[in-house]
Amino acid sequence: MKENGFTLIELMVVVAIVGILSSVALPQYHMYTLKTHVVEAYQYADNIRQPVTEYYGKHLRFPENNQQAGLPAPDKLISNKIESVSIKNGAIHILLGNNVPEPLQGKYLSFRPAVVEGSAVSPISWLCGYAEAVKGMTAIGQNKTDIDVEHLAGDCIKMDA
Repeated sequence: MKENGFTLIELMVVVAIVGILSSVALPQYHMYTLKTHVVEAYQYADNIRQPVTEYYGKHLRFPENNQQAGLPAPDKLISNKIESVSIKNGAIHILLGNNVPEPLQGKYLSFRPAVVEGSAVSPISWLCGYAEAVKGMTAIGQNKTDIDVEHLAGDCIKMDA
């Protein structure tokens, strides 16, 4: 007599495989969701860079604060995931808060302008987070980034030589 179906051993093997796959996938998914919360800060910074760049173009120096850059006060630059945005000596500091998960609450992501040494009229490059200026360029302002590296995009991470 031939029976149809799976044996108990076969079912246990399938359950074990599913368990192993989920133990690998769930932490990766958690990291992915944290990275997606930081994406809003990248997009928000795009809007803030323009007034800072324009100020530099007119004055050949960077604005010291939001007011000089022609921006609202830091607590007036907010979004669903951003608590405030402040300009300090040309650097943009975005404070995450509001609707972000616990590991990102109260964390900063900085965007610093980088200028070509000895050429005030060369275009500005922007450094995200822990990124460093390349040879021949100088980063302006302080980096206040304190977000864990694994939650940042590759452009925001210091590259080792």
